[in-house]
Amino acid sequence: MKRVVRLICAAVLGLPAAGQQFEIDTNTPEGQLLQQIGLEEDLSKKAELLEQFAQTYPQHPGLHWVMNQLPGTYEKLNQPEKALESCERMLQVNPTNAAGSHACLKIAEAQKDPDQIRKWALLTHGASKKAVEAPKPQFKDKDEEEEWKHTIDFARQVGTYSEYSAYAAALQTTDPAKKIALAEALRQMNPDSEYMPQIVPMLFLAYRQTGNTEKAVELAEQVLAKDATNEDMLLVAADHYMNVKKDPAKTISYSSKLVDLMTTKPAPQGVSAEDWEKKRRSSLGVGYWMMGVTYATQNKLLEADKVLRQALPYISGNDQLRATALFHLGVVNFRLGEKGDEKRILDAFNFTKECAAIKSPVQAAAQRNLKAIQAQYRLK
Repeated sequence: MKRVVRLICAAVLGLPAAGQQFEIDTNTPEGQLLQQIGLEEDLSKKAELLEQFAQTYPQHPGLHWVMNQLPGTYEKLNQPEKALESCERMLQVNPTNAAGSHACLKIAEAQKDPDQIRKWALLTHGASKKAVEAPKPQFKDKDEEEEWKHTIDFARQVGTYSEYSAYAAALQTTDPAKKIALAEALRQMNPDSEYMPQIVPMLFLAYRQTGNTEKAVELAEQVLAKDATNEDMLLVAADHYMNVKKDPAKTISYSSKLVDLMTTKPAPQGVSAEDWEKKRRSSLGVGYWMMGVTYATQNKLLEADKVLRQALPYISGNDQLRATALFHLGVVNFRLGEKGDEKRILDAFNFTKECAAIKSPVQAAAQRNLKAIQAQYRLK
């Protein structure tokens, strides 16, 4: 006796997929084994029979159906590791099985393991992509074509869900290294994903938390090229080009954008006016300071003088930044004053005197400069 079995991947956790047909000849050992699998109610025994069939008949057209049964069977047996291992074998048999892979991703999510979620989000997204991009088959009738369209539509939904899964897991984990892995997986799946705008700030912070400044700056520059409204990214980029790359042009570019932004940007939703004002003043102080110090090292005296004076009200509580600003203001105004502007010399004296009183890396140099100004211009 023979009977035709309609193979539908929905048998795995109720998910839709394209149908397949194959004949079961119950007069053959493989047909009898398939029949036994279908009738077996004991899950442990069923898993054994499924594994037996997969090992014994790797070329049988019913293998797809068998492999689709394994993950769900192991999950019901509360054996998630075996379920996910069988998922990998399932995809080896049918790389376009988006529905089955989606079921495997759900198994991984249930374990709340960021590494497994990342792995299966990538694999599931890959399966859905392969399914969508596969050549359109020939259809026997309209019903078969409609079923195929339904399968492809579901595969697209699975792809989007894979992106969401990585994003949600990144939100939930507190480990910055795992946040990075999940966020980078999302970028790998779809750099234009609807979840990228939400995950980019998390990825940027995680890079900084793990000390990966190069990656943080690289990400910041990618974002800032399109939207220069993230003050933290502007600050990190400016600092990197000032202190690491020693690139004056980029330092001034990013720090000036930071100043322009924080001059007008309102408090974000959820941030108190008091907290925002502290951040705004701090950002303005550092932005002006970086511009001013950079101009000073370029011997752009008037630009340095203007910007460093603007920095002073915002860095009054930071002795290290203030001392450096005062030191450069002293030097800049002394050089401008050498051309005959007595007020500049007096400013140079006052700036240098204040700097010399602050304990900082430039204190000794400021004290020497102060003595030189006093001796040359008889100031006290």
